[in-house]
Amino acid sequence: MQKHLLFIYALMVIVTNVSAQQIANSSHIAETRAAWNPAYTAPGNNMIFDGFFRSQWLGFSGAPVSGYVSFQYPLLNYNMSGGALLMFDQTGPVSKLGVQLNYAYKLQEFLGRYGQLSLGISGSFQQYAFNGSNQVFNDPNDVLIQSNRVSELFPSVGGGFFYTSSTREYKDNTFFIGAAMNQIYTTKVLVNGFDQIRQKHIHFNAGGRFYNYDTYIEPMITANMVNPDIIDVLYSLKFEKENTFWCGLGYASSSMMAFQGGIILDKFGNRYAQLRIGGLASYGVGSSLSKTGPGFELYVGYSYDIK
Repeated sequence: MQKHLLFIYALMVIVTNVSAQQIANSSHIAETRAAWNPAYTAPGNNMIFDGFFRSQWLGFSGAPVSGYVSFQYPLLNYNMSGGALLMFDQTGPVSKLGVQLNYAYKLQEFLGRYGQLSLGISGSFQQYAFNGSNQVFNDPNDVLIQSNRVSELFPSVGGGFFYTSSTREYKDNTFFIGAAMNQIYTTKVLVNGFDQIRQKHIHFNAGGRFYNYDTYIEPMITANMVNPDIIDVLYSLKFEKENTFWCGLGYASSSMMAFQGGIILDKFGNRYAQLRIGGLASYGVGSSLSKTGPGFELYVGYSYDIK
């Protein structure tokens, strides 16, 4: 009973702070950025297959779970790239499953010989579901939670930019910055006649890479906002050794600490291919969030240099 009360309290705290957040927060794992910013789709010469899974508040029924699988492909002769993501997100009785299509156009030699500015647009189609069964409520006649209700498929549109001062890995120290807005346009989402208004979500990301021969350090900051409120700010510091491994530390303004690490298998199946397998563990350090339990993330990415 105490565990369920704590879960309800944690939900109330988060709902109060997030101001109607409807898109899962981004991750400390930098490789996942294309899910929130279409301009980051296949930013270099690599074709990418990857997947991401996140589970929060382990041990609590109905805790947030989200993830995606994606394919990204650079059209090098046309300075553009495209991608498709199958995404899911579930918290308690609310779940979303959908497809997102990304497109990015790349402006080469922007503000420098190796600089690149990418402009991206995304279109998504999601099925929004509300399952009121097995929920505890005071009013047995509440039409929102009497039984399972599923809305029609609804579309939304987003867009963003991503700039990097150099596309050459392990050669030049690099600065990067990007921003995107999701749900710029969307249709109504009706559940039993009630409109679940879709809010505009802003994703901001900036950082740099500082190289030393075959290693680099990457500090990064990411902000998730529902206009005009800042929901969460992620601070990350990553170390990577070329074709070997990476590790990193992270902190979120929601009082969450994180540690990530992974291995890099170079020439995996092909001399131009690479497999990355890594994970992230997080834990709340605030007075209330520390009691909700740990969370974890898993990332798997296969890339192939088509140049």
